[in-house]
Amino acid sequence: MRIAFWSNIREECCVTTNMACIAAVTSIMWTEKVAMLANHYKRSGGLGDIIMNEHEYIRKSEPGGLYPDNGLDYILKGLYAGADGAELIKNVAVPIFYSNMYYLPHGTIFNKEVFNYDFSLVYGKLFKSLDDFAEFVFVDTETNQNLSSKLILHSSDLIVVNISQNPFLIRDFFDNYSSLKDKVVFLIGSYQPEFAWSYSRICYEYNISRNRIGVIPYNMELKDAMQSGKILQFINRNFYKPSGRENSYFMRKCRDSASMIRKYIVKIRKQSIDVCNREYIDRVCQTASYMENMQ
Repeated sequence: MRIAFWSNIREECCVTTNMACIAAVTSIMWTEKVAMLANHYKRSGGLGDIIMNEHEYIRKSEPGGLYPDNGLDYILKGLYAGADGAELIKNVAVPIFYSNMYYLPHGTIFNKEVFNYDFSLVYGKLFKSLDDFAEFVFVDTETNQNLSSKLILHSSDLIVVNISQNPFLIRDFFDNYSSLKDKVVFLIGSYQPEFAWSYSRICYEYNISRNRIGVIPYNMELKDAMQSGKILQFINRNFYKPSGRENSYFMRKCRDSASMIRKYIVKIRKQSIDVCNREYIDRVCQTASYMENMQ
């Protein structure tokens, strides 16, 4: 299943952090294979920076290490050349959490225009290969409505819209992106319950069902872990035995949010199976009717 993490506003909604937290909790709670990637590059604070510290990054970038020279870019060019997607992903995917969570990094040189063009040519093959590789494919999707972002949002089974407690930014989504609402759940990043625009108020003001919105609370220790590339270690350390009330509250809300997202994924899977079954029954009935008419 493809899950796009996206926001209508850059930076403030903590898209990358939220996705890393949900992906880590998902891999622990259900032990299903998870793959993470991003369609954009940041000089600092990007997906690779918060899930791996500098020492790990350097070690895996060395010759013979886990990082290939070209990363995700290598996969796109290989797919265009007709190479086997499964083998390409196997060569690029970096195991980062137990044995069921993987990160697909960008290459050492990232060109946005070239990436968007290459992605548009083979995105169908890429997602098919990723679907075969992992049960859950989490995509950190750039805010700008560039070509790759549009294709990711269109191809995703579920879109997790990351919002903040700023009422003007929330209003911007409902004013300008209402077409996405059918396959959307919401996640409030860096959530602080004492703010005026609380979880309850956002649900009430925008008529959002409480089973379609979760929160990732603000947490100072999480912020420190992000800066040192140890966000996964923070999640793992506090998952079963949180250290202190703040971390206990954080992990409880993370688990609740991951469960909410998973419930929607299960619902989507069931709907997809039902559609396939109806289509199969329709074909069988049409075939039987055709055979009767031929007799």
